[in-house]
Amino acid sequence: MSSDSREELLKEFSVYDKAVDIVSCWESSLNYIYTEEFDRFYFDRFPSLNSGEKTLTPDFTVFFDESYGLIGEIKRTFPDDRQAILSELQQIANYDDELAIKHAEDGYTVPDTCDIVIIIEGSSAPQIGTRLQRMIAEENEYNFISNPVLIRYHFNQDALMSRYEFQRVTQLEFEFQDDDLDAADSLSYVLGAEGEYQTLSVYPKHFSSFKVRKPICNDAPPGQYLATFLWHKIFPEYLNEDQYEMWQATNGQKEITVEVSVDELTERVNGYMHNGTVKQVWVRRALDFLCGADLADADDEGEYSIRFMGFVQDVGEDNIQEGSQQLDQTRELANIFIRRYCESVTEEEEARMEEYEEEEDDDSTEQSGLGDFA
Repeated sequence: MSSDSREELLKEFSVYDKAVDIVSCWESSLNYIYTEEFDRFYFDRFPSLNSGEKTLTPDFTVFFDESYGLIGEIKRTFPDDRQAILSELQQIANYDDELAIKHAEDGYTVPDTCDIVIIIEGSSAPQIGTRLQRMIAEENEYNFISNPVLIRYHFNQDALMSRYEFQRVTQLEFEFQDDDLDAADSLSYVLGAEGEYQTLSVYPKHFSSFKVRKPICNDAPPGQYLATFLWHKIFPEYLNEDQYEMWQATNGQKEITVEVSVDELTERVNGYMHNGTVKQVWVRRALDFLCGADLADADDEGEYSIRFMGFVQDVGEDNIQEGSQQLDQTRELANIFIRRYCESVTEEEEARMEEYEEEEDDDSTEQSGLGDFA
């Protein structure tokens, strides 16, 4: 495969990986502030909202109490074309409805007020905010009751301790409407005018445990992404005591065969995530990716033999920042897998992976894919 193909696979991994980071950042921050504040507080990483004939699947929802909720949508950026922007505005407007969101008692309630937080990356955020504000005014058809609040994020690696930073984009003038929560650290204060638009900083030590426990977001993961998680967290569970001792004694360098089936592996992954929502087709796609990377073989019955070994034991050991080592290891493992895939994949295996992309295009839920916008 060409270097362009390798870059595309790395980009797909990075876009999805960042999205999981962002969801984990918001879950860790809001849980810390509000779990003890409200009895039914609930952060839903995998929402599916019933809106008449449509099923809406934002990136997350948050139920605070009967008075307030939040719907979260992550965008890498926005398009330049006016019609494409209007299409994005319409998707956001779909959330401006009386939508029931999940709470901690495993039920659904329509909050009195429910804002829409749009989280985007990049230095162009002020221009995007200005453009959205102007188009909302010009179109004269958007009368938002649920405020669309624009948030810019940046991963700051220049500081001594790397972190995600979130800031309100004030060019889009809508504010959080959570005044009734009476919480000392309300979003309207921390990220709003009352608090002079502070920066919300979230460090790996805060969000990494959430990401490790729930390693996907509310979009189908690329095969190379899910493959790294399976290798890093799930396949070691298949080793018996003797195999595990051998694996440790050789620093993971001895190849050990792990036999898996798609249905059993999917059950194991969802058990790891505690009632996870991983689909069998996602797991099969990840296993087929490993076949393309010459790390697995599939038989005619749909069983897979994994040639398991360690690749990244020492990665991240020099990083003294708490919570960073596992993140570093996962990203380096992805680099290794993608390089092997590009060197080893056959035309037949590559065609099979392309079929998965075509199946995703047939998804009927109302949601934009991550990173679709240039």
